[in-house]
Amino acid sequence: MKQNLVMTYAVLGGLEHSVERTAAALASLMGVPAPHFSRARRELEAEGWLEHTHSEGQVKFYRLGERATGREVVVALRRRPTA
Repeated sequence: MKQNLVMTYAVLGGLEHSVERTAAALASLMGVPAPHFSRARRELEAEGWLEHTHSEGQVKFYRLGERATGREVVVALRRRPTA
């Protein structure tokens, strides 16, 4: 289920955009019970696959996280003197 949830966010939001649909709407789209969807989404957020972007009232919106996109994988190279 977690893989399908990440893929749903990838299809609906791409690499950068939030998916502005409620958990209930996404669960219905995936054909799973809303409580199962919400639990899996919390776990994926804790693991870095999804990240919370903003809230409207009590509704939280998410997008793909660092682990899914590799946004933070780039590291600075160590400087070496050149001859």
